[in-house]
Amino acid sequence: MKIRSKRHIFPCVVVLIAVLLSSCNVTKFVPEDEALLYKVNVDVKGTNQVSGSKLKQYLRQTQNTEVLGFWKLQLHLYNTAPLDTLTKYDKWATKNAHKIGEEPVIYSPVKTGQSMEQIRKAMQNEGYFQAQVDTSTVVKDRKVWLNYHVTSGEEYTFRNYSIDLDNPVLYDVAYNTRRPLIVNGERYSTQVLDDERDRITKRMRNKGYYFFDKEYLHYDADSTYNREIDIKLHLHEYIKQQPDSVRDVLFRQYSIARVCFHQDMASYGDVKDTVQHKSEKNGYVFYHRGQKLLREGVLVRQCEIKPGDLYTERAVTNTYANLNGLGAVRYSDIRFEVVAADSLECHIYLSRNKLNSVSAEIEGTYSSDAWGIKGQVAYVNRNIFRGAEELKISGSGQYEWRQDGGRAIEGRGEASLSFPSHWATNLMYAYQRRPGEYEREIFNAGLSYTLHKPYSRWTHRFNVVDISYIYLPYISERFKTEILSRSSILKYSYDDHLIVGWSYSGSYSDKQVKGIERNYINFGYQLETAGNLLHGICLAIDPGRDEKGVYQLFNVPYSQYARANMDFSYNQLMAPNHRLVFHIGAGVAVPYLNSLNVPFEKRFFSGGANSVRGWQARTLGPGTFRSNDNSVSYDLQVGDIRLDLNLEYRWRVWKIIELAAFFDAGNNWTIDDYAAQPGGVFLWNQFYKQIAMAYGVGLRLDFNILLFRVDFGVKLYDPSRSSDLLAGTEWRTVKNGLCWRDDMTFHFAIGYPF
Repeated sequence: MKIRSKRHIFPCVVVLIAVLLSSCNVTKFVPEDEALLYKVNVDVKGTNQVSGSKLKQYLRQTQNTEVLGFWKLQLHLYNTAPLDTLTKYDKWATKNAHKIGEEPVIYSPVKTGQSMEQIRKAMQNEGYFQAQVDTSTVVKDRKVWLNYHVTSGEEYTFRNYSIDLDNPVLYDVAYNTRRPLIVNGERYSTQVLDDERDRITKRMRNKGYYFFDKEYLHYDADSTYNREIDIKLHLHEYIKQQPDSVRDVLFRQYSIARVCFHQDMASYGDVKDTVQHKSEKNGYVFYHRGQKLLREGVLVRQCEIKPGDLYTERAVTNTYANLNGLGAVRYSDIRFEVVAADSLECHIYLSRNKLNSVSAEIEGTYSSDAWGIKGQVAYVNRNIFRGAEELKISGSGQYEWRQDGGRAIEGRGEASLSFPSHWATNLMYAYQRRPGEYEREIFNAGLSYTLHKPYSRWTHRFNVVDISYIYLPYISERFKTEILSRSSILKYSYDDHLIVGWSYSGSYSDKQVKGIERNYINFGYQLETAGNLLHGICLAIDPGRDEKGVYQLFNVPYSQYARANMDFSYNQLMAPNHRLVFHIGAGVAVPYLNSLNVPFEKRFFSGGANSVRGWQARTLGPGTFRSNDNSVSYDLQVGDIRLDLNLEYRWRVWKIIELAAFFDAGNNWTIDDYAAQPGGVFLWNQFYKQIAMAYGVGLRLDFNILLFRVDFGVKLYDPSRSSDLLAGTEWRTVKNGLCWRDDMTFHFAIGYPF
């Protein structure tokens, strides 16, 4: 009984802390004659076009931050400070509690009145000019529940949109559009009007009108009609009042006379005072001090601002993206200078990035009752041939002490070279030695092309060719007899084989790097096939088949399969610094023709830091499979189908500290019913009963360039316990024997899980 209680001490402590924090007096630091703004709600009636949650951004005062929609954890942390600060400890405790906590929000009638006015203006901007805003409050125990009641009234619509512009080019840009933003009969919106000014300005600047600005455009609105508004677009009065000479400059097209590159410049001062070397060719001028940062040809190819072309804002934006995407460039700055009546000279300043970097890390490992140590070192040269080519060389090694006295060794070396033309090549060698079992070597080479337009949300990657050769120089007789003889699928995984294939992967994200936080999605997928080209060659030359009916090249069988994989996540902004993230991942791999099984390296596994976090990696599935001795079998706990479902609540407590609570579900399955993996086959009427579930909490440290993550996962439902001996204990509760060793695990990782 004593041992059993220790296994549950951690969950009990977590629950106890939560209860203690929740029980703190939330009005502890609220002055006696004041009240805490405990809850704020905005209710909108009369329309479903504007939500209460949208209007909350206009409030001048809102409640303290809540976790999961009800728990004011940051306020509770603030209130853990002592009331008196007589001792050094009290002062220290107060300083830290107030630093990580959140000060109570004191209800202010003045700010409530300001919020009402802001809501009324926001409703008018949305086309509800007769909107009414009232409030009601409930006060209890020095806490205020504040409700804003918004009645929209009838919406106003666009009746007639007209354009009064005497400049023919500007009129044509404003009038001719395939998708007009201002549509007669649609609801009035100031955002739509502003978007139309942005559209016109962007098109004008892409036609060479360098000095054109959206503030030149102005609207007149006539709302004398019955809830209908006439809109007239014209030039602002201060532009009309300018003399013809000024207006001629503002509405003049400019072309690019020269493009000047300033490599590794220390300042943006007078170029003649700082430059040592200069060369010029075809309208491009190159300045540099000492050794060139990049070759001239590379700069020209990455620059979409061309001498002789009209100025376009699109070319400037794309050039920024191209240059800042080069590893050799730390940042770039583009400026223009008027050098003639209708000509601009472009100056591009480049700052040199740190070209060489070396990183190393070491960590301890523990799996299947075996302790180990793992180390990794990496070298990066971001400008190996002075053309922004990036060379990466990395090596890693792992040494593991096993309980049986053996020593397991793994090593890996990899080199890749990427070019600014989006082509990349890589080479990899890996070695694995399991004492008393086998030795395995993997050779890999590939060529890929990445397609990504500047500022596009889509990225496409084509692995034009991907070649892997898996070679096993040694397999012990004991391993052959006790393990490989159990199933053909295991034997195939430990045969020499060749994989020659190609793949295509794509990703999409509408996450904003800067600006206001909002909801966003991430979507990625991959399609892969292997062996088709080799199979076509074998059919043509007919080299003959082995005793299994499989074609071989140089006495090595090649794999033939198709594989598809996808991941989708949705990030919902619940409140400032609070997000709810949903993720679904799925994949399937199918062998055919020259293969009876999918190669082990291409099969799916479940568990780990990015899957169902109640299990370590490769310890879950397939299906209800469980080894006879209840031990982990990494070679067998893989499948041909995978499913992951995850829900995670993220809360940024303070600057770099983020907490998380999560729920995970998923598993993997085999396509065929293999004897060595009983219960692992996918069946439509059974798979949903075999979905494992886990829950837990996490801590993240966000250093901007690096996010360090620790997750603590607990099993909730374990499908492998559905066997006769363990039936009834699938749900992992204290009553069913929930314990630290078997049902809880920590995960240390870099980056978010999805």
